[in-house]
Amino acid sequence: MSLKRAYIDLHIAVVLLAGTAILGDLISLSASALVWWRTLIASIGIGLFLLVAGRLNMGWIRSQRKLYLLGGMVAIHWICFFGSIKLANASTALICFATISLFTAIIEPWITGRKRETHEIVFGLMVIPGIVLIAGRAQGDVLMGIILGITAALLLAIFSSYEKKWIMEVDPEHMTLLQMTGAWLTMCVWIGGEKLFFGLDRFVPSAQDFIYLLILGLVCTCVAWVLCTRAVRSVTAYDSIMVINLEPVYGIIMAFVILKDFKELNTNFYIGAGIILASVIIHPIWQSRYARN
Repeated sequence: MSLKRAYIDLHIAVVLLAGTAILGDLISLSASALVWWRTLIASIGIGLFLLVAGRLNMGWIRSQRKLYLLGGMVAIHWICFFGSIKLANASTALICFATISLFTAIIEPWITGRKRETHEIVFGLMVIPGIVLIAGRAQGDVLMGIILGITAALLLAIFSSYEKKWIMEVDPEHMTLLQMTGAWLTMCVWIGGEKLFFGLDRFVPSAQDFIYLLILGLVCTCVAWVLCTRAVRSVTAYDSIMVINLEPVYGIIMAFVILKDFKELNTNFYIGAGIILASVIIHPIWQSRYARN
């Protein structure tokens, strides 16, 4: 795949991924129940696609244990991400997501063995003042939502780096199937433990929730993840993360229009968000002019 096509696929995927925060807010289920249904629908959807296309390789699938482990990490990442949305709001969760650039700049070279780039650390550190402004006066559920959002970003940085290391071994569709299956199996254990120790308020979705879950599982997960996985073959994990960091931009615009999140946000949020988004926008400009000359 050409580099241009890879970036086009990434941007399409990011628009779809931005919709996950909106759907996560609209769906009335808890974060854990939401992730269980999302991973189940995504697993069935991509599995049926491979089966109908005559490409499903069950023998190979059973042998790839390390990819199931990545799926488990994805499940925990989504619990944190949707938990952040439920406790704070979609806009706050999306902004916390931007800390992924700092985590990836530190973690990816260590996992993949590539040279650590100083400018990646510098641009990653630029998000910290923004997070401090947003979290400075937060308390209670909002503060916990911010912590969960940052944790979700850390987990995704680790996952993305390992995915980059292993991705050449498998086609994007099988990679997505194994990750979603691993995530669903992880969620089965999680839901069982949650029910045993804490109880579940509601697990079965309403008709409206189920429609949202279908969109979330098939469009915002299967399609988006296949596009991302395909594109990561051609770009570094850090560069892909910098594109994915545009998710807060698209997501916040959607949240303002659809969820009216602006009614819940203060001046510190806008200043902090501006600092974070500036690092996202400035980095690729600097990268194209200086880093690769």
